[in-house]
Amino acid sequence: MLRRAVLALALLLIPGITWAAARPDAKATKATGKGTAKKQKKLARYAVVELFQINTKETLMLRFQDDRGKPIKGWQKRFDKFMRCHQTGTVFKMDTRLARMLYQTARQFDGHRLEVVSGYRHPKVARNPRSPHKKGLACDFRVAGIANTVLRDYLRKTFDHAGVGYYPNSVFVHLDDRKDGRSAFWIDYAGPGQVASYAENPREDVRTGRAEKLRARGDEAAGRAEGEDDNAQAGEASASPRGKVSPAVGSGKKPVEVKAPMDTFGD
Repeated sequence: MLRRAVLALALLLIPGITWAAARPDAKATKATGKGTAKKQKKLARYAVVELFQINTKETLMLRFQDDRGKPIKGWQKRFDKFMRCHQTGTVFKMDTRLARMLYQTARQFDGHRLEVVSGYRHPKVARNPRSPHKKGLACDFRVAGIANTVLRDYLRKTFDHAGVGYYPNSVFVHLDDRKDGRSAFWIDYAGPGQVASYAENPREDVRTGRAEKLRARGDEAAGRAEGEDDNAQAGEASASPRGKVSPAVGSGKKPVEVKAPMDTFGD
């Protein structure tokens, strides 16, 4: 009995064993969730998001309520000015729901600024007479550090009564507010300087991965110019429903009206 007591005392005097005995069991800590790992940062309910206009180089810090939930005055005017037509400088009253959809998207990708390519378009530059950009209902944008495929899927899954346009050979994704109308989704495979080349079945192209296989190569992968799709939407350019490259603008071939196989295009 005395011998066991002496042995136990000797073990307690060994530093390494003493430390191990005093340390909480690792498995127990993991199971109870009481480890020393840092807790995931929780966003403030009314957090500010950063919007950046790539053409005017302006930044807008956007939110609708302050930290106490009190409505912030003047955000609509600041948003309208930020989203103005960068080609004419015209300020237009933008759709409120569009602003909230952009805010929610920026919240989703916290830490990545939302970069606006095109918001409002003056009728002089919006060549499509049906373009929602003319009505302040649409925005072409990207989120820094986030793949457009991820952004595309988030927008389609999250927002009802909205139009989402995906351009595999572009630098932005299109979003517009359709209020009480049907949602729409389309894919345009055209590269820079090419006329529209719409997918016959955009949902199937996404499901099978065809949307990414038909990306342009080389210089075409640099991204099409903002607003080029307006020509196609107005029926001023030909389209290839199978994703093949269509004749370039100015090729001398007679334009063919673009028709939507499934959805109403809207850029």
